[in-house]
Amino acid sequence: MTTQSADTSTPMTAEDHMQRGWIQHAKDKLHASAEESFRQAIDLNPRLIDAYYGLGLSLKAMSRPQEAIEVFQKVVELIDSGVVDDPTRSAMLRRLSIGHINQMRGGNWDLEKELWQRKT
Repeated sequence: MTTQSADTSTPMTAEDHMQRGWIQHAKDKLHASAEESFRQAIDLNPRLIDAYYGLGLSLKAMSRPQEAIEVFQKVVELIDSGVVDDPTRSAMLRRLSIGHINQMRGGNWDLEKELWQRKT
């Protein structure tokens, strides 16, 4: 399933929406637009882990921590289910997501347990 771009009749893929989301997220005031783009990407491809991660960052930037935590938890769940083939990338995204969750819940990244006790 694809959606149409506003300025062309070319269908946008999940990756197109995700790329647009990252561009919007990089611009300081466009987090709501980024959220929409990331959600469109996820609707088209529910296993697109980078779109979930971008969505979590956008929600965090908009001071919506509970929603961001839920999205970062989804990133961890997807990683644990084997969505990411590259073990190094998988470990990095998992640690970053847990770090964001810890920071929103407790004020710091607190990754000691994750770094020293988790085997990837």
